[in-house]
Amino acid sequence: MRVNRFLGLASIAFFVVLAWFGWSGHQDYLLVFEALRQSEKVSIDGMLNMAAVYSFIVFCFPAIFLSFIVFITGKQINYLPKIFWKFYGVVVVGGILYGVYEHFNLEYQVDHKGYVECKDERVLKSKYSKRVYAPTLEECDVR
Repeated sequence: MRVNRFLGLASIAFFVVLAWFGWSGHQDYLLVFEALRQSEKVSIDGMLNMAAVYSFIVFCFPAIFLSFIVFITGKQINYLPKIFWKFYGVVVVGGILYGVYEHFNLEYQVDHKGYVECKDERVLKSKYSKRVYAPTLEECDVR
C-alpha cells in the first residue's frame, strides 16, 4: 500500500512537470498573439509542433487526476471502463485539432496584417519547424 502511494505521488510529480512544460509552450503562443497586436516580428512554430503541445497538455491533466486517485486510495487502478479510454482518446484528438486551429489562426492573423515572411530566418527540419514574419521586409535580419 505504501509503495502504491509513493508511486502515485511520484507520478503526480512527473505529470505535473510535464504539464508545466506544455503550459509553458501554450504561453509562448499567447506571446505570439501579443506580438501581433503590437506589430512586432513573430515566429510561428510548425503545425505539428503546435498540435503536439496542446495534445500533450490534455494528455497530462487526466493522468494527474488518475495519479491522485492512486495516491489517495493507495490502490492501483486495474480496471477502467472502455468508455473512459474512448473519452480520453477523444480529448487528446481534440487537443491536436485545437493546436492545428491555433496554427491556422496565427497564419491567418499574419496574412491579414500584411506581414512578410523572413526567408533567411525560417527553420525547416524534420523534427522542428518555424517561420518568422515581420511587418516589413526591412525588419528581417539579413545575413
